[in-house]
Amino acid sequence: MNDPVTQPRTGNVIRSTKVANRRIEIRARLLQTGARLFAERGLSNVSVEELIDAVGISRATFYGFFANKCELAVAVLIPVFDSGTTILSEKMPRTSRAKAERLVDMYLELWNQHRDALLLTGMVDSTVFPHIRKQHDDFSVAINKVLKVIENAGLLRNGDAALSYLLLAKTGIPLLRLYQSHTDFETVYRDSMLALLLKD
Repeated sequence: MNDPVTQPRTGNVIRSTKVANRRIEIRARLLQTGARLFAERGLSNVSVEELIDAVGISRATFYGFFANKCELAVAVLIPVFDSGTTILSEKMPRTSRAKAERLVDMYLELWNQHRDALLLTGMVDSTVFPHIRKQHDDFSVAINKVLKVIENAGLLRNGDAALSYLLLAKTGIPLLRLYQSHTDFETVYRDSMLALLLKD
């Protein structure tokens, strides 16, 4: 006697796929909403209750994704640093001046891809930083590596890669915020940053 053929449980598969897609959608909304609220008001001024109200989920659903709002902030921030490191680790232009232009353009790319999260990088506190230290340090190393090449070429306005790194840290994101409404935003930002970094 032939064994009976077991029919695939398509209903369960469909339901599982829908549940998985729903979870992906909710997580993406949490990341987007968290990034926006944290960037607008700072991590300490945003509660889990506000996050779940904004996304339209239950407290239990939130905790199914993140243990707390700090864990959400970490998930928001890591892609910014990873993206920046990847950009600077890819094949760079040959000339030192072109490398400087690529460095500035990296900030523009991060602004276009991760605007709220990029703004949040300047508000990281001691509850979050230990959890993103590696990504932050990898990003810093990638920036300093490019700046050292430009320093060796004698092109840095202040002549010092370490000082230029601090300059980027202090001005890179604030200038993005300052110029964001300018009609020629990218050109004005790029020209301003290169004028700060490089000799004439």
